[in-house]
Amino acid sequence: MRVGVFGGTFDPVHFGHLRTVESAAMKFSLARVLFVPARRSPHKSEAPVDDRHRVAMLALGLQGRPDWSISLVELDREPPSYTIDTLRALATPGDELWLLMGTDTLAALDRWRQPEDILKLARIAAFEREPYRGAGLVLPPVPGLASRLEVFDAGSVRISGTDLRKDLSGGKGAAGRVPEPVAEYITKHGLYRSGVARA
Repeated sequence: MRVGVFGGTFDPVHFGHLRTVESAAMKFSLARVLFVPARRSPHKSEAPVDDRHRVAMLALGLQGRPDWSISLVELDREPPSYTIDTLRALATPGDELWLLMGTDTLAALDRWRQPEDILKLARIAAFEREPYRGAGLVLPPVPGLASRLEVFDAGSVRISGTDLRKDLSGGKGAAGRVPEPVAEYITKHGLYRSGVARA
């Protein structure tokens, strides 16, 4: 069985995440997709909102998709979160793991912990992101990457989590960029508002 693995801070989960995964699931016949919220990414300096809020929003965003679920494997161990450790924890006999990421992330794969071992545990499905597409995509020097990589176009959804948080901090709404239950949760708990603690 093909199982997609999609990690991130999901701060908050938005349609850019969900529609990209939907495209990948259809294109690569993924039977299941695991969303893996990171406690703290080693590649990001900004601390995310409290784990319970991010998981609650993610659960709301995945409603109605029984083939999509949340794995707390990274939240249950000490930070930082390394992909190689996550894949080792998720690897199951009979399953073929597909690691989902943007081509902007792929471009730095050679700087990740044990990238060659990552390729032994999972294939990579990379969705195109500017400017890392077409001639702008130069594969990092990781042995065996080309044979374990599929690059695909996830469509025209372009939502930036950074811009979304900035807008919310300034009092703007999230409608149209996140599922309605997620927007309602953000409003109810006062998340991302300027001057409000991220916990």
